[in-house]
Amino acid sequence: MGHVLARLTGFGMVLLPHWPYAFERERDGSDAVRVTRWTAAGVEQAVIEPGRHPGGGDVVDVADGPDTPFWRVETSVFRVRWPLGLTLESPQDASDGTPFYLQGPGQATIFPQGPVARARLADPDALVAPGQRVLRRHTDDVGVTVVELGYEHDGEPWWQAHWTIPYGDDQYLVMTAQSPAAEAEQTREAAVTVVESVDGPG
Repeated sequence: MGHVLARLTGFGMVLLPHWPYAFERERDGSDAVRVTRWTAAGVEQAVIEPGRHPGGGDVVDVADGPDTPFWRVETSVFRVRWPLGLTLESPQDASDGTPFYLQGPGQATIFPQGPVARARLADPDALVAPGQRVLRRHTDDVGVTVVELGYEHDGEPWWQAHWTIPYGDDQYLVMTAQSPAAEAEQTREAAVTVVESVDGPG
């Protein structure tokens, strides 16, 4: 089994999935979570209801956890709120060190990077790739900086943004969001929910 780099906590529970996995809300307006695991034998699923501690079988381990009235994604480095409308997925490649991916409509994706040394991002264009143009830069009153970019992908206009979040004295967490330009507003809103909820490890 591949190493799991993130877990879901809330409603008095910790959900530790078996890799590779995906979490999605069971239905709109519900806090129940459907957990999917892909195995050589096929797809396995379990539905976890807040307030109940059913066995997750070979899909997810369920234990007692923090009693927050919402779900949070936790890693060894930080935790963030899980936004509505996005699935939480592991990398499918065991060599991918990204802790998790949040996947939304229209190929929208939000994912964390780092922490990285601040010196690596000293150049204002350190996160601007060739072929991208800067649409907007902004730094808020707590030192979080965002750069929003436009570019072409498969002949279509796309949007990407990187938030650099101070972490300790000399590092940043980087939260990246990207989507087709038509989905940018919705993707930005979800990413802001994630960025504004960043907290230290549980």
